[in-house]
Amino acid sequence: MFIDTHCHPYSQKQKNLTEVFSNFQKLGWKHMVCIGTHNETSKKAIEFAKQYDFISATIGVHPCEVKYDTESLPYFREIVEQKKDKIELIWTLEELLLANKDYIVWLGETGLDYYHNDDPDLKIVQQAYFEAHIELGKKYNLPIIIHNRDSKDDVLKILQKTECTNFIFHCFSEDLEYAKKLIKLSPNCKISFSGIVTFKNAPATQEVATHIPLKNILVETDAPYLTPVPYRGKEENEPGFTKYVLEKIIELRSEPREEIIETIYNNSCEVFWLKNV
Repeated sequence: MFIDTHCHPYSQKQKNLTEVFSNFQKLGWKHMVCIGTHNETSKKAIEFAKQYDFISATIGVHPCEVKYDTESLPYFREIVEQKKDKIELIWTLEELLLANKDYIVWLGETGLDYYHNDDPDLKIVQQAYFEAHIELGKKYNLPIIIHNRDSKDDVLKILQKTECTNFIFHCFSEDLEYAKKLIKLSPNCKISFSGIVTFKNAPATQEVATHIPLKNILVETDAPYLTPVPYRGKEENEPGFTKYVLEKIIELRSEPREEIIETIYNNSCEVFWLKNV
C-alpha cells in the first residue's frame, strides 16, 4: 500500500530508468505520480502515464523555469495586480491538459522559489505564474502542487488572496506553526514529506510530521533528488525509496503502524483520484 506522490523519473542520471521502474514494481508498490516542471517535462510525464498503468502525470511550470524580459515585465505586474486574465499566461498548458485529460491528475509543480534567485522582478514573474496555475486549476477543478523555497510568506499570501484551498504542499520543510496556518486555511489540504524528514538536521520537519493530523499527510521521494536515509549521500534517489519516508513517519507518530499506512495510502488515492490502484 504505497504511492510515491511526487517524482521526476525523466531526470534520473545515475540509474537506468527501466531498472528504476522495475525496482518499483518488484517491491509491490502501487503507483507513482510523475511531475511536470515545464512544457517538455510535462509532455514527458504524459508519455510515461500513457506507457505505464502505474504512473499518472501532472503538468506545470516550476518557478525556477519561468522567464521574462524587460518588455514583458509590465504584463506580469498587471497579472499580480489582478488587471489581466491569468489563464492567458499558460495557455500552452491548457492545450496540453485538454488533449490529455485521462492522464493528468494535478497541476504543478508551481509556486515560488526565492532561494535560487532573489531578483525582485523575477519574484513578480513567479507570482504571476503561480496565480495563473491556480486560476487554471479552478477552471478545470484540478488541485495544485506547490513548490516553496525561502518564499513561505508570499506563498501563503497568494493562497489567501486567490482563496485557493485545493493544494498539496510538496516537500514540506517549514515549521509546525506554518503547517497549522496552511491547515487552518484549508483543513483538507495535504502536506507531503520527502526524504528530508529522515535527515538528522531536520527536527522542525520531523515535528510537523509528528503533530499534524494524519489525514493531511502524504509521502513522496522527489526522486532523483533528496535521497532519504539510509541511502543519503550513497545513491541517487528513486521512487521505491518512498518506503523510508513512510517508515520514518511511522517511527515519529503514535498511531498504530497499520492505521498510518492505510490512512496515508487512502489520502494519496483520494487527492490523485486513484481509487482503483
